[in-house]
Amino acid sequence: MAVQDKSVPFPLVFLQPVADVHHVWTALSLHISPNDDDGGEMLSQLFDQFKLGEALGELACLIPVRDPATFSLKLDDGARPKGPILLRVPVEHCTDPARFDALDWLNTSNFGIVADGLPGAQASVPSFIDSMVLDASVGSLPEAGHWLQHMRGPHLVENIGDAIQFDICRTEGFRWFAGDYPLHPDSRLSQKNSISRARLLKLLELVARDADANELESLLKQDPALSYQLFKLVSSAAFGFSAHITNFSQAINLLGRRQLQRWLQLLLYARFPGDESANPLLPRAAARAAMMESMAQRVECSRTELDRAFIVGMFSLLDVLLGMPLNDIIGPLKLPLDIVDALTTRTGVLGKLLDVVERSEYSRIPLRHVDLEAAGLDARTYCECLIEAFSWATRVSTEA
Repeated sequence: MAVQDKSVPFPLVFLQPVADVHHVWTALSLHISPNDDDGGEMLSQLFDQFKLGEALGELACLIPVRDPATFSLKLDDGARPKGPILLRVPVEHCTDPARFDALDWLNTSNFGIVADGLPGAQASVPSFIDSMVLDASVGSLPEAGHWLQHMRGPHLVENIGDAIQFDICRTEGFRWFAGDYPLHPDSRLSQKNSISRARLLKLLELVARDADANELESLLKQDPALSYQLFKLVSSAAFGFSAHITNFSQAINLLGRRQLQRWLQLLLYARFPGDESANPLLPRAAARAAMMESMAQRVECSRTELDRAFIVGMFSLLDVLLGMPLNDIIGPLKLPLDIVDALTTRTGVLGKLLDVVERSEYSRIPLRHVDLEAAGLDARTYCECLIEAFSWATRVSTEA
């Protein structure tokens, strides 16, 4: 078992979702900063001690590798994930015949090889390299047509900024996508299911004031799409229930008030009948909520504060989902002041935790050790919370 050198600060770990054309997660891209050992002890620790493989489920795991000749990853029995481990190797290694033996050895060791970058027009790559990763922000996508046709894929494009750029990449032939595009939907598209979500906000208000179950059932029965999602989500493995739900009272009683509230929050982002693709915000909101709760537990918050941390994470994307100012959305819910402060000004204990969650998404705002310290965390604890959160969000993405 690998042991972390206590004299070296624990590195910052990031997991970036990779989704398919239907916005369902297919992989997680692992980033470690700084990464001085190019695999080795830190990667082994993530899989063996932090149970990264369990969090991945059936998803692939993309790992950047600077030099395939020196890369090594030995996993304990049972630590290897069910899905493939794909090594992102710099494209100059993938087109250099002198490096092909090292790549072949990794390929025969059950690692997939992905070219990180665009090969030159006259370059040659080994036949077992059939995918590449490109950066949407560097402008090389139109030049990728040759390789998109001659390599089987799936090919990944990263740093997609918005929904319009997502559509461009999809049209070019990419099938795996990563970036901030779920946070910047196409403003030309009308918000769907506004009536259902309006009723859902009303349900959240009823639950918040501990309304009678009959009131909840009455409102649920007014909306077939909402009813459908109740039975679908409550029956999913993400909630751990094996029984089939046959009526509203059973669902409410089986869940209990606390879980019902969480289900309603998650349902805000669910796919409704008639939607062609999953909502890309659903697993992101689930990851935020689960990570908020996990970190709040580590800083010794009370049971009530844990519930509020979950709410903050789940509600932090409502403005993106509904295309409305967040204050207009949460105002009618009469939420506690610490939740409101966290969501609107990132202040208080919950606000500092939310700042960490947003920075952890490997986007334009970097996460620093000082941000963790401000929230009462260290890098190792943060890593534990990150993997715990993605373990649940992965199940939500594939089942909702």
